[in-house]
Amino acid sequence: MGDNTIKVGEYIVIQKQNYKKLHKLNKPNSSVTVGKDSLNLNGIVGCKFYSTFKMISRSSKRSKEYDLELTEEAANLIDEIGLKVSGTDNRNIYDDGRSQKLSATEISDLKSDSTKASDIVETLITNSKTFHNKTEFSQEKYLKKKEKKYFEFIQILRPNLRIITEILYKLDPSKVQGIRIDTLSQIITLSNISSEGNHLLYDSGSNGLLAAALLSAMGSEAKGKLIHMHPGNMSQKQALLAMNFDSEHLNKCLSVNVYSALRQVYQGCDTHTQETVLENESNLKRKAADNIEHESKIPKLDDSQVVDSEVKEVNMDDSQSIKKKPKWHFDNIAAAEVLTNKVDSLVIASKEDPQNIFLELIQFVKPGRPFVIYYSVAEPLQNLYMTLKSSSNVAALKLTCNWMRNYQILHERTHPEVMMNGSSGFLLTGYVLK
Repeated sequence: MGDNTIKVGEYIVIQKQNYKKLHKLNKPNSSVTVGKDSLNLNGIVGCKFYSTFKMISRSSKRSKEYDLELTEEAANLIDEIGLKVSGTDNRNIYDDGRSQKLSATEISDLKSDSTKASDIVETLITNSKTFHNKTEFSQEKYLKKKEKKYFEFIQILRPNLRIITEILYKLDPSKVQGIRIDTLSQIITLSNISSEGNHLLYDSGSNGLLAAALLSAMGSEAKGKLIHMHPGNMSQKQALLAMNFDSEHLNKCLSVNVYSALRQVYQGCDTHTQETVLENESNLKRKAADNIEHESKIPKLDDSQVVDSEVKEVNMDDSQSIKKKPKWHFDNIAAAEVLTNKVDSLVIASKEDPQNIFLELIQFVKPGRPFVIYYSVAEPLQNLYMTLKSSSNVAALKLTCNWMRNYQILHERTHPEVMMNGSSGFLLTGYVLK
């Protein structure tokens, strides 16, 4: 993450005004759809992050395909046009659909012939009967609406935790369990993430957002490990991969299935080793049956030759079993070793009831270390709070709710946003005593 240039194979964020899109740059001449526009990303590789590009139409009329050209900064439509004459009020303006002199065909031809968005909007203003009679506020509102429609600049941003959280939350809050950036910051703070310690995370569906946040807080020079437990076969890693961590930093996160990891801790084996043993046993039985069937055809061997052949067969079986073992097998072993030595914090964000999960995982937390449990509604956390309150192995229990309002800050028009989600889940926090 130290290099500030755009490279193939990394994630980028494409911003057009207030719209942001997360995209993986798989090849230099790839295309991406932003709204109704198709952008060719051929010219961005090797440029610096936070560079601004102008959208150049690839062909003639009504085309939505654009090439990108590097530019210094995005032009401001209001500053380019400049408002000089405005009315006192809008009482004499009627929306009868005849205020614009240009027809739809003429406006379409104007889009294809003009090279700048300001030329299109200025022509529309010149041919409007009512624009100069509008108030200054109405004129600014009109220009912002046209600027949004004809805006021709994009910016390539480097993905970071705040931007990724905003993008995923705006797409679908349920895909990240309703975790906003303010709640995410509370989780990182209350769990006391450090680069020296080992940390345990149980996440059952936040698109890897919590894993990305905790691994980012640990830092690239971290000496500890992050154990990312999940209930399925594969962990969700979209946000984790979008952070563009290097391989050494990414390897500090061990993504393991919760059942396989706990089986490795308690029994010292997992399902894959058992399957391998059964396969080896069945292979040996087949070999024995074949040997019995064709025993008369096989010539007798000396004892030394028999011993050598048995050693070779054992070595071949061992090498085959080692080759068959996947990466998650070794991740389970590494995670079990960390859990045996106990971890420095526990974070749980689950879609199911967290009580049984917490009671199972709390035994792997060192005394005096914090835990944080996130849930989208309060009732399961209230039940867990009452259960833990009656026990003597936790302290400093708190059940909190984050409440945040976004404000629009404009001259004489400052107010809370009209459309917003008031809740971002609940947090149950405390410390393990024994």
